[in-house]
Amino acid sequence: MKVYKGYLIALKRNVSTVILYCTIFFGVAVSMVYISNGEENTGAYSQERLAIGIVDRDNSLWSQALEKYLEQYHDVTIMEDDMDELAEAVYGRRIRYAVIIPENFYEECIQGGRKVESVTESGSQWEYYVNSRVDNFINSARVYLAGGYTQEEAAENVLDTADIQAQVELESSREDLGIYNVFRFMPYLYFSILCFVLGLIQKEYQNIDIRRRLEASSITLKNKNIQSLLAFLTVGIFSWILCEGIGIATCFSEFWSSPNKWLILLNGFTIMLGALAAAFFVGSMARTEAAVNGMANVLSLGFCFLGGIFVPLELLTGVVRRIGQFFPTYWYAQNISILSFNETLTDSLKTTLIQGMGIQILFALACVAVALTVGKARRQEE
Repeated sequence: MKVYKGYLIALKRNVSTVILYCTIFFGVAVSMVYISNGEENTGAYSQERLAIGIVDRDNSLWSQALEKYLEQYHDVTIMEDDMDELAEAVYGRRIRYAVIIPENFYEECIQGGRKVESVTESGSQWEYYVNSRVDNFINSARVYLAGGYTQEEAAENVLDTADIQAQVELESSREDLGIYNVFRFMPYLYFSILCFVLGLIQKEYQNIDIRRRLEASSITLKNKNIQSLLAFLTVGIFSWILCEGIGIATCFSEFWSSPNKWLILLNGFTIMLGALAAAFFVGSMARTEAAVNGMANVLSLGFCFLGGIFVPLELLTGVVRRIGQFFPTYWYAQNISILSFNETLTDSLKTTLIQGMGIQILFALACVAVALTVGKARRQEE
Protein backbone atom coordinates (compact mmCIF):
# COMPACT_ATOMS: atom_id res chain seq x y z
CA MET A 1 0.00 0.00 0.00
CA LYS A 2 2.88 2.37 -0.74
CA VAL A 3 0.86 4.57 -3.08
CA TYR A 4 -2.00 4.79 -0.57
CA LYS A 5 0.37 5.74 2.26
CA GLY A 6 2.08 8.26 -0.03
CA TYR A 7 -1.21 10.10 -0.52
CA LEU A 8 -1.86 10.24 3.23
CA ILE A 9 1.67 11.45 3.98
CA ALA A 10 1.30 14.19 1.39
CA LEU A 11 -2.08 15.08 2.90
CA LYS A 12 -0.47 15.68 6.30
CA ARG A 13 1.81 18.26 4.72
CA ASN A 14 -1.23 20.17 3.42
CA VAL A 15 -3.40 19.87 6.54
CA SER A 16 -2.91 23.59 7.23
CA THR A 17 -4.94 24.37 4.07
CA VAL A 18 -7.77 22.16 5.33
CA ILE A 19 -7.74 23.87 8.74
CA LEU A 20 -7.71 27.31 7.12
CA TYR A 21 -10.76 26.71 4.92
CA CYS A 22 -12.67 24.94 7.71
CA THR A 23 -12.01 27.78 10.14
CA ILE A 24 -13.20 30.39 7.65
CA PHE A 25 -16.29 28.34 6.82
CA PHE A 26 -17.08 27.79 10.51
CA GLY A 27 -16.95 31.54 11.12
CA VAL A 28 -19.20 32.23 8.13
CA ALA A 29 -21.61 29.45 9.17
CA VAL A 30 -21.96 30.80 12.71
CA SER A 31 -22.68 34.30 11.37
CA MET A 32 -25.27 32.93 8.91
CA VAL A 33 -27.07 31.05 11.70
CA TYR A 34 -27.04 34.19 13.86
CA ILE A 35 -28.53 36.23 11.00
CA SER A 36 -31.15 33.54 10.34
CA ASN A 37 -32.21 33.45 13.99
CA GLY A 38 -32.51 37.24 13.97
CA GLU A 39 -34.99 37.23 11.11
CA GLU A 40 -38.69 37.15 11.83
CA ASN A 41 -40.12 34.02 10.24
CA THR A 42 -43.75 33.99 11.27
CA GLY A 43 -44.91 32.31 8.11
CA ALA A 44 -47.47 35.07 7.55
CA TYR A 45 -47.37 37.98 5.16
CA SER A 46 -49.34 41.22 5.23
CA GLN A 47 -49.71 44.01 2.74
CA GLU A 48 -47.95 47.24 3.60
CA ARG A 49 -50.23 50.21 4.08
CA LEU A 50 -48.85 53.46 2.67
CA ALA A 51 -49.72 57.04 3.44
CA ILE A 52 -51.10 58.38 0.16
CA GLY A 53 -52.88 61.56 -0.82
CA ILE A 54 -55.80 61.91 -3.24
CA VAL A 55 -56.85 65.00 -5.19
CA ASP A 56 -60.39 64.57 -6.53
CA ARG A 57 -61.03 66.90 -9.49
CA ASP A 58 -64.10 64.96 -10.59
CA ASN A 59 -66.28 64.48 -7.48
CA SER A 60 -68.29 61.77 -9.17
CA LEU A 61 -69.55 58.29 -8.34
CA TRP A 62 -66.43 56.67 -9.76
CA SER A 63 -63.91 59.03 -8.19
CA GLN A 64 -65.46 58.44 -4.78
CA ALA A 65 -65.46 54.70 -5.44
CA LEU A 66 -61.73 54.85 -6.23
CA GLU A 67 -61.13 56.71 -2.94
CA LYS A 68 -63.00 54.02 -0.98
CA TYR A 69 -61.16 51.30 -2.91
CA LEU A 70 -57.73 52.69 -2.07
CA GLU A 71 -58.76 53.19 1.58
CA GLN A 72 -59.04 49.42 1.88
CA TYR A 73 -55.32 49.08 1.19
CA HIS A 74 -53.72 52.38 2.24
CA ASP A 75 -54.05 55.31 4.63
CA VAL A 76 -55.71 57.92 2.45
CA THR A 77 -55.66 61.69 2.98
CA ILE A 78 -57.78 64.02 0.85
CA MET A 79 -55.47 66.80 -0.38
CA GLU A 80 -56.02 70.27 -1.86
CA ASP A 81 -55.48 70.68 -5.58
CA ASP A 82 -52.14 72.41 -5.17
CA MET A 83 -49.16 70.89 -6.98
CA ASP A 84 -46.64 72.71 -4.80
CA GLU A 85 -48.29 71.40 -1.65
CA LEU A 86 -48.43 67.87 -3.09
CA ALA A 87 -44.76 67.94 -4.05
CA GLU A 88 -43.80 69.25 -0.61
CA ALA A 89 -45.87 66.52 1.10
CA VAL A 90 -44.26 63.79 -1.02
CA TYR A 91 -40.67 64.95 -0.65
CA GLY A 92 -41.25 65.71 3.03
CA ARG A 93 -42.37 62.08 3.46
CA ARG A 94 -45.76 63.05 4.90
CA ILE A 95 -47.23 60.94 2.12
CA ARG A 96 -45.53 58.40 -0.12
CA TYR A 97 -47.68 58.92 -3.17
CA ALA A 98 -50.31 61.31 -4.49
CA VAL A 99 -53.13 60.26 -6.84
CA ILE A 100 -54.77 62.96 -8.95
CA ILE A 101 -58.21 61.90 -10.20
CA PRO A 102 -58.94 63.98 -13.35
CA GLU A 103 -62.22 65.55 -14.39
CA ASN A 104 -64.47 63.22 -16.41
CA PHE A 105 -62.74 60.26 -14.73
CA TYR A 106 -65.31 57.79 -16.03
CA GLU A 107 -65.10 58.94 -19.64
CA GLU A 108 -61.36 59.64 -19.72
CA CYS A 109 -59.91 56.73 -17.72
CA ILE A 110 -62.47 53.93 -17.43
CA GLN A 111 -64.00 54.20 -20.88
CA GLY A 112 -60.91 55.74 -22.46
CA GLY A 113 -57.28 54.85 -22.00
CA ARG A 114 -55.98 57.85 -20.08
CA LYS A 115 -53.66 57.15 -17.17
CA VAL A 116 -54.41 58.54 -13.72
CA GLU A 117 -51.93 61.29 -12.83
CA SER A 118 -49.68 60.95 -9.81
CA VAL A 119 -46.95 62.69 -7.85
CA THR A 120 -44.14 60.63 -6.33
CA GLU A 121 -40.41 60.60 -5.86
CA SER A 122 -38.42 59.82 -8.99
CA GLY A 123 -37.82 56.08 -9.28
CA SER A 124 -39.87 55.31 -6.17
CA GLN A 125 -40.75 51.64 -5.66
CA TRP A 126 -44.16 52.66 -4.32
CA GLU A 127 -45.16 54.04 -7.71
CA TYR A 128 -45.64 50.55 -9.13
CA TYR A 129 -47.33 49.33 -5.95
CA VAL A 130 -50.06 52.01 -5.91
CA ASN A 131 -50.41 52.13 -9.69
CA SER A 132 -51.21 48.42 -9.72
CA ARG A 133 -54.11 49.07 -7.33
CA VAL A 134 -55.47 51.87 -9.49
CA ASP A 135 -55.14 49.70 -12.61
CA ASN A 136 -56.94 46.83 -10.86
CA PHE A 137 -59.80 49.16 -9.98
CA ILE A 138 -60.15 50.43 -13.54
CA ASN A 139 -59.90 46.95 -15.09
CA SER A 140 -62.48 45.53 -12.66
CA ALA A 141 -64.84 48.40 -13.43
CA ARG A 142 -64.51 47.74 -17.18
CA VAL A 143 -65.28 44.03 -16.66
CA TYR A 144 -68.47 44.71 -14.68
CA LEU A 145 -69.64 47.38 -17.12
CA ALA A 146 -69.01 45.06 -20.06
CA GLY A 147 -71.09 42.42 -18.23
CA GLY A 148 -74.16 44.64 -18.39
CA TYR A 149 -74.12 46.13 -14.87
CA THR A 150 -75.20 49.70 -14.33
CA GLN A 151 -72.55 52.18 -13.15
CA GLU A 152 -73.87 52.10 -9.56
CA GLU A 153 -73.92 48.26 -9.49
CA ALA A 154 -70.48 48.05 -11.09
CA ALA A 155 -68.95 50.47 -8.56
CA GLU A 156 -70.49 48.55 -5.65
CA ASN A 157 -69.28 45.20 -7.01
CA VAL A 158 -65.74 46.51 -7.48
CA LEU A 159 -65.63 47.53 -3.80
CA ASP A 160 -67.10 44.19 -2.71
CA THR A 161 -64.55 42.30 -4.80
CA ALA A 162 -61.71 44.09 -3.02
CA ASP A 163 -62.86 42.54 0.28
CA ILE A 164 -62.44 39.00 -1.04
CA GLN A 165 -59.23 37.37 0.20
CA ALA A 166 -58.02 33.87 -0.53
CA GLN A 167 -57.19 31.70 2.48
CA VAL A 168 -54.03 29.74 1.70
CA GLU A 169 -52.49 27.20 4.06
CA LEU A 170 -49.13 25.59 3.29
CA GLU A 171 -49.29 22.16 4.86
CA SER A 172 -45.78 20.99 3.95
CA SER A 173 -43.72 24.13 4.36
CA ARG A 174 -40.72 24.53 6.64
CA GLU A 175 -38.49 27.51 7.20
CA ASP A 176 -35.16 26.00 8.21
CA LEU A 177 -33.21 29.09 7.24
CA GLY A 178 -30.27 28.07 9.41
CA ILE A 179 -29.90 24.77 7.56
CA TYR A 180 -30.35 26.46 4.20
CA ASN A 181 -27.88 29.27 4.86
CA VAL A 182 -25.19 26.94 6.24
CA PHE A 183 -25.45 23.89 3.98
CA ARG A 184 -25.98 25.96 0.83
CA PHE A 185 -22.32 27.06 0.96
CA MET A 186 -20.96 23.55 1.59
CA PRO A 187 -19.93 22.91 -2.06
CA TYR A 188 -17.43 25.78 -1.95
CA LEU A 189 -15.75 24.15 1.05
CA TYR A 190 -15.60 20.78 -0.70
CA PHE A 191 -14.25 22.12 -3.98
CA SER A 192 -11.73 24.39 -2.26
CA ILE A 193 -10.29 21.76 0.07
CA LEU A 194 -10.28 18.82 -2.31
CA CYS A 195 -9.17 20.63 -5.46
CA PHE A 196 -6.34 22.48 -3.72
CA VAL A 197 -5.09 19.60 -1.56
CA LEU A 198 -5.76 16.48 -3.63
CA GLY A 199 -5.07 18.36 -6.85
CA LEU A 200 -1.53 19.11 -5.70
CA ILE A 201 -0.97 15.53 -4.52
CA GLN A 202 -2.33 14.06 -7.75
CA LYS A 203 -0.15 16.45 -9.74
CA GLU A 204 2.95 15.11 -7.96
CA TYR A 205 2.03 11.56 -8.89
CA GLN A 206 1.84 12.67 -12.53
CA ASN A 207 5.53 13.63 -12.37
CA ILE A 208 7.38 11.54 -14.92
CA ASP A 209 10.14 10.56 -12.48
CA ILE A 210 7.66 9.27 -9.90
CA ARG A 211 5.71 7.44 -12.57
CA ARG A 212 8.86 5.73 -13.84
CA ARG A 213 9.82 4.65 -10.32
CA LEU A 214 6.37 3.16 -9.81
CA GLU A 215 6.53 1.41 -13.18
CA ALA A 216 9.94 -0.03 -12.26
CA SER A 217 8.63 -1.33 -8.94
CA SER A 218 6.62 -4.48 -8.33
CA ILE A 219 3.38 -2.48 -8.15
CA THR A 220 1.17 -3.12 -11.16
CA LEU A 221 -0.74 -0.30 -12.86
CA LYS A 222 -4.02 -1.84 -11.70
CA ASN A 223 -2.82 -2.02 -8.10
CA LYS A 224 -1.59 1.59 -8.27
CA ASN A 225 -4.96 2.80 -9.57
CA ILE A 226 -6.82 0.88 -6.84
CA GLN A 227 -4.64 2.39 -4.12
CA SER A 228 -5.09 5.87 -5.60
CA LEU A 229 -8.87 5.33 -5.66
CA LEU A 230 -8.86 4.19 -2.03
CA ALA A 231 -6.77 7.21 -1.04
CA PHE A 232 -9.16 9.58 -2.79
CA LEU A 233 -12.19 7.93 -1.17
CA THR A 234 -10.53 8.03 2.26
CA VAL A 235 -9.78 11.72 1.96
CA GLY A 236 -13.24 12.37 0.50
CA ILE A 237 -15.07 10.56 3.30
CA PHE A 238 -12.90 12.31 5.90
CA SER A 239 -13.72 15.71 4.36
CA TRP A 240 -17.43 14.78 4.17
CA ILE A 241 -17.53 13.91 7.87
CA LEU A 242 -15.57 17.05 8.74
CA CYS A 243 -17.60 19.49 6.62
CA GLU A 244 -21.01 18.04 7.42
CA GLY A 245 -20.00 17.92 11.08
CA ILE A 246 -19.23 21.63 11.01
CA GLY A 247 -22.61 22.29 9.40
CA ILE A 248 -24.44 20.19 12.00
CA ALA A 249 -22.55 21.82 14.89
CA THR A 250 -23.57 25.32 13.80
CA CYS A 251 -27.31 24.55 13.60
CA PHE A 252 -27.54 21.46 15.80
CA SER A 253 -31.12 21.61 17.09
CA GLU A 254 -32.56 22.79 13.79
CA PHE A 255 -30.75 20.03 11.89
CA TRP A 256 -31.83 17.15 14.14
CA SER A 257 -35.43 18.36 14.15
CA SER A 258 -35.54 18.30 10.35
CA PRO A 259 -37.30 15.25 8.85
CA ASN A 260 -34.96 15.48 5.84
CA LYS A 261 -31.65 15.41 7.75
CA TRP A 262 -30.44 12.13 6.25
CA LEU A 263 -31.21 13.31 2.73
CA ILE A 264 -29.27 16.51 3.46
CA LEU A 265 -26.24 14.37 4.39
CA LEU A 266 -26.73 12.21 1.29
CA ASN A 267 -26.92 15.33 -0.89
CA GLY A 268 -23.66 16.48 0.70
CA PHE A 269 -22.07 13.11 -0.07
CA THR A 270 -22.95 13.34 -3.76
CA ILE A 271 -21.51 16.85 -4.11
CA MET A 272 -18.40 15.59 -2.28
CA LEU A 273 -18.02 12.93 -4.98
CA GLY A 274 -18.27 15.65 -7.61
CA ALA A 275 -15.59 17.72 -5.86
CA LEU A 276 -13.43 14.62 -5.49
CA ALA A 277 -13.68 13.93 -9.23
CA ALA A 278 -12.92 17.59 -10.00
CA ALA A 279 -9.79 17.33 -7.83
CA PHE A 280 -8.70 14.23 -9.74
CA PHE A 281 -9.28 16.10 -13.00
CA VAL A 282 -7.29 19.14 -11.83
CA GLY A 283 -4.37 16.99 -10.66
CA SER A 284 -4.30 15.02 -13.89
CA MET A 285 -4.47 18.06 -16.18
CA ALA A 286 -2.16 20.54 -14.40
CA ARG A 287 1.60 20.30 -14.81
CA THR A 288 2.67 22.92 -12.23
CA GLU A 289 1.58 23.99 -8.77
CA ALA A 290 0.52 27.38 -10.12
CA ALA A 291 -1.69 25.65 -12.67
CA VAL A 292 -3.33 23.59 -9.90
CA ASN A 293 -4.06 26.74 -7.87
CA GLY A 294 -5.46 28.52 -10.92
CA MET A 295 -7.70 25.65 -12.00
CA ALA A 296 -8.90 25.05 -8.43
CA ASN A 297 -9.84 28.72 -8.05
CA VAL A 298 -11.67 28.80 -11.38
CA LEU A 299 -13.61 25.60 -10.66
CA SER A 300 -14.55 26.39 -7.05
CA LEU A 301 -15.55 30.01 -7.65
CA GLY A 302 -17.03 29.45 -11.13
CA PHE A 303 -19.17 26.51 -10.06
CA CYS A 304 -20.41 28.34 -6.96
CA PHE A 305 -21.24 31.63 -8.71
CA LEU A 306 -22.97 30.02 -11.69
CA GLY A 307 -24.46 27.08 -9.78
CA GLY A 308 -26.60 28.99 -7.28
CA ILE A 309 -24.31 28.76 -4.23
CA PHE A 310 -23.17 32.36 -3.80
CA VAL A 311 -26.19 33.73 -5.69
CA PRO A 312 -29.57 32.03 -5.00
CA LEU A 313 -31.06 30.18 -7.97
CA GLU A 314 -34.09 32.47 -7.91
CA LEU A 315 -31.91 35.44 -8.85
CA LEU A 316 -30.16 33.81 -11.81
CA THR A 317 -31.28 34.96 -15.26
CA GLY A 318 -32.39 32.58 -17.98
CA VAL A 319 -29.05 32.24 -19.81
CA VAL A 320 -26.97 31.99 -16.63
CA ARG A 321 -29.44 29.51 -15.19
CA ARG A 322 -29.20 27.28 -18.26
CA ILE A 323 -25.39 27.40 -18.09
CA GLY A 324 -25.49 26.60 -14.37
CA GLN A 325 -27.42 23.39 -15.04
CA PHE A 326 -24.22 21.87 -16.42
CA PHE A 327 -22.60 22.15 -12.97
CA PRO A 328 -23.24 19.83 -10.00
CA THR A 329 -23.54 22.82 -7.67
CA TYR A 330 -26.77 23.85 -9.41
CA TRP A 331 -28.43 20.53 -8.57
CA TYR A 332 -27.02 20.56 -5.05
CA ALA A 333 -28.46 24.04 -4.45
CA GLN A 334 -31.82 22.98 -5.86
CA ASN A 335 -31.89 19.91 -3.59
CA ILE A 336 -30.88 21.76 -0.43
CA SER A 337 -33.61 24.33 -1.08
CA ILE A 338 -36.22 21.56 -1.37
CA LEU A 339 -34.97 19.79 1.77
CA SER A 340 -34.86 23.00 3.83
CA PHE A 341 -38.33 24.34 3.00
CA ASN A 342 -40.53 21.23 2.76
CA GLU A 343 -41.87 19.25 5.69
CA THR A 344 -42.99 16.34 3.54
CA LEU A 345 -41.76 15.35 0.11
CA THR A 346 -44.24 14.71 -2.67
CA ASP A 347 -43.52 12.23 -5.45
CA SER A 348 -42.50 15.03 -7.80
CA LEU A 349 -40.09 16.47 -5.21
CA LYS A 350 -38.59 13.04 -4.61
CA THR A 351 -38.09 12.64 -8.35
CA THR A 352 -36.38 16.03 -8.50
CA LEU A 353 -34.08 15.09 -5.60
CA ILE A 354 -33.10 11.77 -7.18
CA GLN A 355 -32.49 13.49 -10.51
CA GLY A 356 -30.30 16.12 -8.85
CA MET A 357 -28.19 13.56 -6.99
CA GLY A 358 -27.91 11.40 -10.09
CA ILE A 359 -26.62 14.31 -12.17
CA GLN A 360 -24.01 15.08 -9.51
CA ILE A 361 -22.77 11.47 -9.68
CA LEU A 362 -22.76 11.54 -13.49
CA PHE A 363 -20.65 14.70 -13.37
CA ALA A 364 -18.15 12.91 -11.13
CA LEU A 365 -17.95 9.95 -13.51
CA ALA A 366 -17.50 12.27 -16.50
CA CYS A 367 -14.60 14.11 -14.79
CA VAL A 368 -12.86 10.85 -13.95
CA ALA A 369 -13.36 9.50 -17.46
CA VAL A 370 -11.88 12.64 -19.06
CA ALA A 371 -8.94 12.65 -16.64
CA LEU A 372 -8.16 8.97 -17.30
CA THR A 373 -8.35 9.51 -21.06
CA VAL A 374 -5.97 12.47 -20.91
CA GLY A 375 -3.61 10.56 -18.63
CA LYS A 376 -3.54 7.59 -20.99
CA ALA A 377 -2.80 9.85 -23.96
CA ARG A 378 0.08 11.49 -22.09
CA ARG A 379 1.61 8.14 -21.17
CA GLN A 380 1.48 7.05 -24.79
CA GLU A 381 3.24 10.26 -25.89
CA GLU A 382 5.99 9.75 -23.33
